[in-house]
Amino acid sequence: MIIIADSSVIIAFQAVDRLDVLHSLFGEVIIPNAVYQEVFAIEKKKAPAFIKIAKLKNREVFNTLFLQLGAGESEVIALALEKKTDKVAIDDKLARRTAEKLGLKIIGTVGILLLAKEKKLVPTVKGVLNAMMKKISFRLSDAVVEKTLKAAGEA
Repeated sequence: MIIIADSSVIIAFQAVDRLDVLHSLFGEVIIPNAVYQEVFAIEKKKAPAFIKIAKLKNREVFNTLFLQLGAGESEVIALALEKKTDKVAIDDKLARRTAEKLGLKIIGTVGILLLAKEKKLVPTVKGVLNAMMKKISFRLSDAVVEKTLKAAGEA
């Protein structure tokens, strides 16, 4: 399965030292240059080998999306359309709605965590989610946390 990921997803799993979850679930994770710059280049870190950086060829879609979204989200969606990918990993609400309107399948950090528990890659969603919320101020409403824990069978 090809997945193209935005910064928030990579940052969340990196913060809790669980990038391995992304590798185990998706094999290869593609990120556009804007995401690479935001996540790895600023801190002068090298991306793990399973994270591949892809350059966007057609900037027209990006330019249109960039009127409403950030550079990372715009490149993720434009690259997904260009590569005809299976899925995009995005957390931003407006970016998710935009991606869905363009026919892309989306998953976010929470969805990935639920999938990881289902595949027995994490013992609990609650533990990883709490760590993310502490380490990077990953924000979720109480209702979303409750719904997530119920879906994980942890409520």
